[in-house]
Amino acid sequence: METKKQSKLTTFMEENFVPVAARIGGQRHLLALRDGIVMIMPLLILGAFAMIVIDFPVPAWIALMESAGWSWGGKIDILIDATFGIMAVIAAFGVASSLAGSYKKNDGTSVDGIPAGILAIASFFVVTQSDGTGSENLFVAMAFAILTAEIYRLFVQKNWIIKLPDTVPTAVSRQFSALLPGLAILGISWLIIAVPMSYTSYQTISHWLNEGLFSWLTNFGLSYPFMMFGSFIEHLLWTFGLHGSAIIIFPFFEPLWISVTHVGTTSIITWPFYENNVWLGGSGATLPVVIYMLLFAKSRLLKDVGKISIGPGIFNINEPVTFGLPIVLNPMLMIPFIISPLVIVTIMYGGTSIGLFPIMDKIVPWTTPIFISGFLAASGDIGSRLMAVLAQVICFSASFIIYLPFIRAWDKINLKREAGEA
Repeated sequence: METKKQSKLTTFMEENFVPVAARIGGQRHLLALRDGIVMIMPLLILGAFAMIVIDFPVPAWIALMESAGWSWGGKIDILIDATFGIMAVIAAFGVASSLAGSYKKNDGTSVDGIPAGILAIASFFVVTQSDGTGSENLFVAMAFAILTAEIYRLFVQKNWIIKLPDTVPTAVSRQFSALLPGLAILGISWLIIAVPMSYTSYQTISHWLNEGLFSWLTNFGLSYPFMMFGSFIEHLLWTFGLHGSAIIIFPFFEPLWISVTHVGTTSIITWPFYENNVWLGGSGATLPVVIYMLLFAKSRLLKDVGKISIGPGIFNINEPVTFGLPIVLNPMLMIPFIISPLVIVTIMYGGTSIGLFPIMDKIVPWTTPIFISGFLAASGDIGSRLMAVLAQVICFSASFIIYLPFIRAWDKINLKREAGEA
Protein backbone atom coordinates (compact mmCIF):
# COMPACT_ATOMS: atom_id res chain seq x y z
CA MET A 1 0.00 0.00 0.00
CA GLU A 2 1.28 3.46 -0.87
CA THR A 3 2.62 5.27 2.21
CA LYS A 4 1.65 8.84 3.09
CA LYS A 5 5.17 10.01 2.21
CA GLN A 6 4.93 8.36 -1.23
CA SER A 7 1.47 9.83 -1.72
CA LYS A 8 2.73 13.33 -0.91
CA LEU A 9 5.67 12.88 -3.28
CA THR A 10 3.37 11.71 -6.07
CA THR A 11 1.02 14.64 -5.50
CA PHE A 12 3.91 17.11 -5.46
CA MET A 13 5.30 15.74 -8.74
CA GLU A 14 1.86 15.74 -10.35
CA GLU A 15 1.27 19.35 -9.39
CA ASN A 16 4.72 20.76 -10.11
CA PHE A 17 6.67 18.51 -12.47
CA VAL A 18 4.05 17.06 -14.82
CA PRO A 19 2.62 20.42 -16.03
CA VAL A 20 6.11 21.72 -16.86
CA ALA A 21 7.04 18.49 -18.64
CA ALA A 22 3.76 18.54 -20.54
CA ARG A 23 4.42 22.10 -21.73
CA ILE A 24 7.89 21.12 -22.87
CA GLY A 25 6.50 18.08 -24.65
CA GLY A 26 3.94 20.25 -26.43
CA GLN A 27 6.45 22.88 -27.59
CA ARG A 28 5.91 23.26 -31.34
CA HIS A 29 9.58 23.16 -32.38
CA LEU A 30 10.23 19.98 -30.40
CA LEU A 31 7.11 18.39 -31.86
CA ALA A 32 8.31 19.33 -35.34
CA LEU A 33 11.71 17.73 -34.72
CA ARG A 34 9.96 14.61 -33.44
CA ASP A 35 7.69 14.49 -36.51
CA GLY A 36 10.67 14.80 -38.82
CA ILE A 37 12.42 11.89 -37.13
CA VAL A 38 9.24 9.80 -37.14
CA MET A 39 8.89 10.43 -40.87
CA ILE A 40 12.25 8.77 -41.58
CA MET A 41 11.43 5.70 -39.47
CA PRO A 42 10.10 3.63 -42.43
CA LEU A 43 13.35 4.35 -44.28
CA LEU A 44 15.40 3.25 -41.28
CA ILE A 45 13.49 -0.02 -41.02
CA LEU A 46 13.62 -0.78 -44.75
CA GLY A 47 17.29 0.17 -44.94
CA ALA A 48 17.98 -2.05 -41.94
CA PHE A 49 16.49 -5.02 -43.76
CA ALA A 50 18.76 -4.31 -46.72
CA MET A 51 21.81 -4.17 -44.43
CA ILE A 52 20.80 -7.47 -42.83
CA VAL A 53 20.67 -9.12 -46.24
CA ILE A 54 24.07 -7.77 -47.31
CA ASP A 55 25.83 -8.52 -44.02
CA PHE A 56 24.17 -11.64 -42.64
CA PRO A 57 27.13 -13.54 -41.09
CA VAL A 58 26.25 -17.09 -42.11
CA PRO A 59 28.79 -18.75 -44.43
CA ALA A 60 26.10 -20.65 -46.31
CA TRP A 61 24.24 -17.42 -47.04
CA ILE A 62 27.42 -15.68 -48.21
CA ALA A 63 28.25 -18.62 -50.45
CA LEU A 64 24.74 -18.54 -51.90
CA MET A 65 25.08 -14.86 -52.78
CA GLU A 66 28.49 -15.40 -54.37
CA SER A 67 27.20 -18.34 -56.39
CA ALA A 68 24.62 -16.06 -58.00
CA GLY A 69 27.42 -14.78 -60.21
CA TRP A 70 26.86 -11.07 -59.74
CA SER A 71 27.66 -8.55 -57.07
CA TRP A 72 24.84 -8.69 -54.55
CA GLY A 73 26.57 -6.11 -52.42
CA GLY A 74 26.56 -3.51 -55.17
CA LYS A 75 22.93 -4.18 -56.03
CA ILE A 76 21.72 -3.99 -52.44
CA ASP A 77 23.64 -0.75 -51.97
CA ILE A 78 21.02 0.76 -54.26
CA LEU A 79 18.39 0.08 -51.58
CA ILE A 80 20.63 1.43 -48.83
CA ASP A 81 21.25 4.64 -50.78
CA ALA A 82 17.50 4.99 -51.36
CA THR A 83 16.73 4.67 -47.64
CA PHE A 84 19.59 5.67 -45.35
CA GLY A 85 20.98 7.90 -48.09
CA ILE A 86 18.04 10.35 -48.21
CA MET A 87 17.25 10.65 -44.50
CA ALA A 88 18.29 14.29 -44.29
CA VAL A 89 16.03 15.29 -47.20
CA ILE A 90 12.97 13.58 -45.73
CA ALA A 91 13.70 14.99 -42.28
CA ALA A 92 13.95 18.51 -43.73
CA PHE A 93 10.54 18.14 -45.33
CA GLY A 94 8.98 16.58 -42.22
CA VAL A 95 10.28 19.17 -39.76
CA ALA A 96 9.41 22.19 -41.93
CA SER A 97 5.94 21.01 -42.93
CA SER A 98 5.07 20.07 -39.34
CA LEU A 99 6.35 23.33 -37.83
CA ALA A 100 4.72 25.59 -40.43
CA GLY A 101 1.46 23.67 -40.14
CA SER A 102 1.38 24.23 -36.37
CA TYR A 103 0.83 27.97 -36.86
CA LYS A 104 -2.45 29.74 -37.57
CA LYS A 105 -3.19 32.39 -40.18
CA ASN A 106 -5.05 35.58 -39.34
CA ASP A 107 -8.36 34.00 -40.30
CA GLY A 108 -7.82 31.19 -37.79
CA THR A 109 -7.07 28.47 -40.35
CA SER A 110 -3.84 26.49 -40.24
CA VAL A 111 -0.85 27.47 -42.33
CA ASP A 112 -0.33 25.03 -45.20
CA GLY A 113 2.90 23.25 -44.29
CA ILE A 114 3.50 21.39 -47.56
CA PRO A 115 5.08 24.33 -49.44
CA ALA A 116 7.33 24.97 -46.44
CA GLY A 117 8.49 21.35 -46.58
CA ILE A 118 9.28 21.64 -50.29
CA LEU A 119 11.17 24.91 -49.77
CA ALA A 120 13.11 23.33 -46.91
CA ILE A 121 14.40 20.64 -49.27
CA ALA A 122 15.48 23.29 -51.79
CA SER A 123 17.13 25.36 -49.04
CA PHE A 124 18.96 22.27 -47.79
CA PHE A 125 20.46 21.59 -51.22
CA VAL A 126 21.47 25.23 -51.60
CA VAL A 127 23.39 25.44 -48.32
CA THR A 128 24.97 21.98 -48.58
CA GLN A 129 25.59 22.13 -52.35
CA SER A 130 24.53 18.49 -52.56
CA ASP A 131 27.25 17.61 -50.07
CA GLY A 132 25.32 14.63 -48.74
CA THR A 133 21.70 13.71 -48.08
CA GLY A 134 22.15 10.98 -45.49
CA SER A 135 22.61 10.97 -41.75
CA GLU A 136 25.85 13.00 -41.98
CA ASN A 137 23.78 16.15 -42.64
CA LEU A 138 20.76 15.35 -40.48
CA PHE A 139 21.42 18.23 -38.09
CA VAL A 140 21.92 20.71 -40.92
CA ALA A 141 18.68 19.59 -42.56
CA MET A 142 16.65 20.01 -39.37
CA ALA A 143 18.21 23.39 -38.53
CA PHE A 144 17.40 24.86 -41.94
CA ALA A 145 13.98 23.23 -41.92
CA ILE A 146 13.14 25.24 -38.78
CA LEU A 147 14.52 28.43 -40.35
CA THR A 148 12.54 27.82 -43.53
CA ALA A 149 9.30 27.14 -41.67
CA GLU A 150 9.63 30.28 -39.56
CA ILE A 151 10.27 32.51 -42.58
CA TYR A 152 7.46 30.88 -44.55
CA ARG A 153 4.85 31.22 -41.80
CA LEU A 154 5.88 34.87 -41.22
CA PHE A 155 5.18 35.69 -44.86
CA VAL A 156 1.85 33.86 -44.76
CA GLN A 157 0.72 35.46 -41.50
CA LYS A 158 1.70 38.93 -42.74
CA ASN A 159 -0.06 38.25 -46.07
CA TRP A 160 3.18 38.89 -47.96
CA ILE A 161 2.10 36.43 -50.62
CA ILE A 162 0.76 36.48 -54.16
CA LYS A 163 -3.00 36.07 -54.10
CA LEU A 164 -4.87 34.77 -57.12
CA PRO A 165 -8.63 35.13 -57.74
CA ASP A 166 -10.93 32.62 -56.07
CA THR A 167 -11.75 31.17 -59.48
CA VAL A 168 -8.21 29.75 -59.71
CA PRO A 169 -7.99 26.14 -58.46
CA THR A 170 -6.67 25.85 -54.92
CA ALA A 171 -3.82 23.57 -55.97
CA VAL A 172 -2.54 26.28 -58.33
CA SER A 173 -3.04 29.30 -56.05
CA ARG A 174 -1.29 27.49 -53.21
CA GLN A 175 1.88 27.18 -55.25
CA PHE A 176 1.84 30.87 -56.20
CA SER A 177 1.46 31.80 -52.53
CA ALA A 178 4.82 30.13 -51.90
CA LEU A 179 6.70 32.24 -54.47
CA LEU A 180 7.52 35.30 -52.33
CA PRO A 181 8.48 33.37 -49.16
CA GLY A 182 10.38 30.97 -51.40
CA LEU A 183 12.29 33.86 -52.95
CA ALA A 184 13.25 35.09 -49.48
CA ILE A 185 14.20 31.63 -48.20
CA LEU A 186 16.32 30.64 -51.20
CA GLY A 187 17.78 34.14 -51.41
CA ILE A 188 18.97 33.96 -47.81
CA SER A 189 20.22 30.39 -48.28
CA TRP A 190 22.18 31.27 -51.42
CA LEU A 191 23.30 34.89 -51.07
CA ILE A 192 23.93 35.08 -47.32
CA ILE A 193 25.05 31.51 -46.60
CA ALA A 194 26.07 29.44 -49.64
CA VAL A 195 28.04 32.09 -51.59
CA PRO A 196 30.10 33.45 -48.65
CA MET A 197 30.85 29.93 -47.41
CA SER A 198 32.16 28.97 -50.86
CA TYR A 199 35.05 31.42 -50.34
CA THR A 200 36.14 29.77 -47.08
CA SER A 201 38.21 26.65 -46.56
CA TYR A 202 35.04 24.83 -45.45
CA GLN A 203 33.29 25.45 -48.79
CA THR A 204 29.82 24.65 -47.36
CA ILE A 205 28.03 25.45 -44.13
CA SER A 206 27.51 21.72 -43.53
CA HIS A 207 31.30 21.25 -43.37
CA TRP A 208 31.63 24.26 -41.07
CA LEU A 209 28.88 23.11 -38.72
CA ASN A 210 29.91 19.46 -38.70
CA GLU A 211 33.58 20.27 -38.05
CA GLY A 212 32.92 23.11 -35.64
CA LEU A 213 29.79 23.47 -33.52
CA PHE A 214 28.33 20.05 -34.21
CA SER A 215 31.70 18.42 -33.61
CA TRP A 216 31.64 19.71 -30.05
CA LEU A 217 28.00 18.73 -29.61
CA THR A 218 28.76 15.29 -30.99
CA ASN A 219 31.63 14.70 -28.58
CA PHE A 220 29.45 15.78 -25.67
CA GLY A 221 26.37 13.96 -26.92
CA LEU A 222 28.24 10.70 -27.32
CA SER A 223 29.46 10.71 -23.75
CA TYR A 224 28.35 8.33 -21.02
CA PRO A 225 27.02 11.12 -18.72
CA PHE A 226 24.92 12.60 -21.52
CA MET A 227 23.30 9.24 -22.31
CA MET A 228 22.65 8.63 -18.60
CA PHE A 229 21.01 12.05 -18.35
CA GLY A 230 18.82 11.36 -21.38
CA SER A 231 17.77 7.95 -20.12
CA PHE A 232 16.92 9.31 -16.69
CA ILE A 233 14.73 12.12 -18.05
CA GLU A 234 13.04 9.83 -20.57
CA HIS A 235 12.00 7.27 -17.98
CA LEU A 236 11.10 9.85 -15.35
CA LEU A 237 8.64 11.36 -17.84
CA TRP A 238 7.20 7.93 -18.64
CA THR A 239 6.46 7.26 -14.96
CA PHE A 240 4.08 10.23 -15.01
CA GLY A 241 2.28 9.07 -18.13
CA LEU A 242 4.19 11.31 -20.55
CA HIS A 243 5.82 9.85 -23.65
CA GLY A 244 9.42 10.35 -22.55
CA SER A 245 10.84 8.86 -25.74
CA ALA A 246 8.96 11.35 -27.92
CA ILE A 247 9.68 14.32 -25.63
CA ILE A 248 13.41 13.88 -24.99
CA ILE A 249 14.95 11.01 -27.01
CA PHE A 250 13.49 11.48 -30.49
CA PRO A 251 14.13 15.23 -30.91
CA PHE A 252 17.41 15.60 -28.99
CA PHE A 253 19.25 12.30 -28.89
CA GLU A 254 18.15 10.11 -31.78
CA PRO A 255 19.37 12.41 -34.61
CA LEU A 256 22.85 12.48 -33.08
CA TRP A 257 22.98 8.76 -32.41
CA ILE A 258 21.73 7.95 -35.90
CA SER A 259 24.30 10.26 -37.49
CA VAL A 260 27.20 8.23 -36.05
CA THR A 261 25.67 4.83 -36.75
CA HIS A 262 27.48 3.37 -39.73
CA VAL A 263 29.57 0.30 -40.37
CA GLY A 264 33.05 0.79 -38.94
CA THR A 265 32.13 3.61 -36.56
CA THR A 266 34.37 4.07 -33.55
CA SER A 267 31.60 5.54 -31.41
CA ILE A 268 30.48 3.30 -28.55
CA ILE A 269 27.17 5.11 -28.30
CA THR A 270 25.03 4.58 -31.39
CA TRP A 271 21.31 4.37 -32.05
CA PRO A 272 21.18 0.53 -31.88
CA PHE A 273 23.25 0.70 -28.66
CA TYR A 274 20.29 2.43 -27.02
CA GLU A 275 17.37 1.08 -29.00
CA ASN A 276 18.30 -2.60 -28.81
CA ASN A 277 19.64 -2.73 -25.26
CA VAL A 278 18.04 -0.08 -23.07
CA TRP A 279 14.61 -0.76 -24.56
CA LEU A 280 14.49 -4.48 -23.79
CA GLY A 281 10.77 -5.02 -24.17
CA GLY A 282 10.22 -1.27 -24.44
CA SER A 283 11.14 1.77 -22.38
CA GLY A 284 12.20 0.82 -18.88
CA ALA A 285 13.53 -2.58 -20.02
CA THR A 286 10.27 -4.21 -18.90
CA LEU A 287 10.52 -7.58 -20.65
CA PRO A 288 11.89 -9.21 -17.45
CA VAL A 289 8.79 -7.94 -15.64
CA VAL A 290 6.58 -9.61 -18.22
CA ILE A 291 8.47 -12.89 -17.82
CA TYR A 292 8.07 -12.72 -14.04
CA MET A 293 4.34 -12.09 -14.32
CA LEU A 294 3.91 -14.89 -16.81
CA LEU A 295 5.85 -17.50 -14.82
CA PHE A 296 5.79 -16.55 -11.15
CA ALA A 297 2.95 -14.10 -10.43
CA LYS A 298 0.32 -15.16 -7.90
CA SER A 299 -2.17 -12.29 -8.10
CA ARG A 300 -4.84 -12.30 -10.77
CA LEU A 301 -3.91 -8.80 -11.94
CA LEU A 302 -0.28 -9.63 -12.63
CA LYS A 303 -1.13 -12.94 -14.27
CA ASP A 304 -3.59 -11.26 -16.62
CA VAL A 305 -1.23 -8.38 -17.45
CA GLY A 306 1.55 -10.91 -18.10
CA LYS A 307 -0.59 -12.85 -20.57
CA ILE A 308 -1.62 -9.69 -22.37
CA SER A 309 1.90 -8.22 -22.41
CA ILE A 310 4.04 -11.14 -23.56
CA GLY A 311 3.15 -10.85 -27.25
CA PRO A 312 3.76 -7.11 -27.59
CA GLY A 313 6.70 -7.29 -25.16
CA ILE A 314 8.63 -9.70 -27.35
CA PHE A 315 8.49 -7.01 -30.05
CA ASN A 316 9.44 -4.19 -27.64
CA ILE A 317 5.95 -2.74 -27.14
CA ASN A 318 5.16 -2.29 -23.46
CA GLU A 319 2.15 -0.02 -23.05
CA PRO A 320 0.16 -2.94 -21.54
CA VAL A 321 2.78 -3.07 -18.77
CA THR A 322 3.29 0.64 -18.16
CA PHE A 323 -0.43 1.42 -18.04
CA GLY A 324 -1.90 -1.95 -17.08
CA LEU A 325 0.30 -3.00 -14.18
CA PRO A 326 0.59 0.00 -13.78
CA ILE A 327 4.03 1.55 -13.63
CA VAL A 328 2.74 5.05 -14.33
CA LEU A 329 2.21 6.95 -11.04
CA ASN A 330 3.06 3.83 -9.06
CA PRO A 331 5.90 4.80 -6.66
CA MET A 332 6.75 1.15 -6.01
CA LEU A 333 7.50 0.39 -9.67
CA MET A 334 8.67 3.82 -10.78
CA ILE A 335 11.99 3.24 -9.03
CA PRO A 336 13.16 0.12 -10.95
CA PHE A 337 11.65 1.51 -14.16
CA ILE A 338 14.10 4.43 -13.94
CA ILE A 339 17.08 2.59 -12.44
CA SER A 340 17.10 -0.46 -14.71
CA PRO A 341 17.90 1.45 -17.95
CA LEU A 342 20.67 3.38 -16.18
CA VAL A 343 22.28 0.12 -15.08
CA ILE A 344 21.98 -1.29 -18.62
CA VAL A 345 23.65 1.82 -20.09
CA THR A 346 26.47 1.40 -17.56
CA ILE A 347 26.94 -2.31 -18.31
CA MET A 348 26.91 -1.81 -22.07
CA TYR A 349 29.14 1.26 -22.09
CA GLY A 350 31.66 -0.27 -19.70
CA GLY A 351 31.75 -3.62 -21.49
CA THR A 352 32.10 -2.02 -24.93
CA SER A 353 34.78 0.45 -23.82
CA ILE A 354 37.05 -2.36 -22.57
CA GLY A 355 36.46 -4.42 -25.72
CA LEU A 356 34.34 -7.13 -24.10
CA PHE A 357 31.28 -6.31 -26.23
CA PRO A 358 31.38 -5.29 -29.91
CA ILE A 359 30.24 -1.88 -31.11
CA MET A 360 26.68 -1.96 -32.38
CA ASP A 361 26.86 -0.15 -35.70
CA LYS A 362 23.92 -1.54 -37.68
CA ILE A 363 20.38 -0.26 -37.37
CA VAL A 364 17.83 -3.05 -37.13
CA PRO A 365 14.03 -2.69 -36.91
CA TRP A 366 13.10 -1.60 -33.37
CA THR A 367 10.54 -4.41 -33.13
CA THR A 368 13.25 -7.06 -33.54
CA PRO A 369 13.12 -9.38 -30.50
CA ILE A 370 15.92 -9.40 -27.94
CA PHE A 371 18.97 -11.58 -28.74
CA ILE A 372 18.12 -11.52 -32.46
CA SER A 373 18.56 -7.74 -32.41
CA GLY A 374 21.91 -8.02 -30.65
CA PHE A 375 23.15 -10.56 -33.18
CA LEU A 376 22.13 -8.40 -36.15
CA ALA A 377 23.14 -4.99 -34.78
CA ALA A 378 26.79 -5.87 -34.13
CA SER A 379 29.58 -6.09 -36.67
CA GLY A 380 32.21 -8.75 -37.12
CA ASP A 381 32.16 -12.51 -37.26
CA ILE A 382 29.73 -14.83 -35.51
CA GLY A 383 31.88 -14.79 -32.37
CA SER A 384 31.61 -11.01 -32.06
CA ARG A 385 27.89 -11.10 -32.66
CA LEU A 386 27.41 -13.79 -30.04
CA MET A 387 29.18 -11.52 -27.57
CA ALA A 388 26.56 -8.88 -28.39
CA VAL A 389 23.89 -11.46 -27.59
CA LEU A 390 25.70 -12.24 -24.33
CA ALA A 391 25.62 -8.53 -23.52
CA GLN A 392 21.84 -8.58 -23.90
CA VAL A 393 21.61 -11.67 -21.69
CA ILE A 394 23.58 -9.84 -18.98
CA CYS A 395 21.41 -6.72 -19.35
CA PHE A 396 18.22 -8.79 -19.21
CA SER A 397 19.45 -10.58 -16.08
CA ALA A 398 20.45 -7.31 -14.40
CA SER A 399 17.07 -5.79 -15.16
CA PHE A 400 15.29 -8.88 -13.79
CA ILE A 401 17.27 -8.68 -10.54
CA ILE A 402 16.53 -4.95 -10.17
CA TYR A 403 12.80 -5.39 -10.73
CA LEU A 404 12.44 -8.60 -8.68
CA PRO A 405 11.95 -7.22 -5.12
CA PHE A 406 9.63 -4.48 -6.35
CA ILE A 407 7.45 -6.64 -8.59
CA ARG A 408 7.25 -9.31 -5.86
CA ALA A 409 6.05 -6.72 -3.37
CA TRP A 410 3.49 -5.40 -5.85
CA ASP A 411 2.32 -8.95 -6.51
CA LYS A 412 1.79 -9.56 -2.78
CA ILE A 413 -0.10 -6.28 -2.39
CA ASN A 414 -2.47 -7.20 -5.21
CA LEU A 415 -2.87 -10.77 -3.94
CA LYS A 416 -3.98 -9.44 -0.53
CA ARG A 417 -6.23 -6.89 -2.17
CA GLU A 418 -7.91 -9.57 -4.31
CA ALA A 419 -8.32 -11.85 -1.30
CA GLY A 420 -10.01 -9.00 0.59
CA GLU A 421 -12.35 -8.32 -2.31
CA ALA A 422 -13.24 -12.02 -2.52
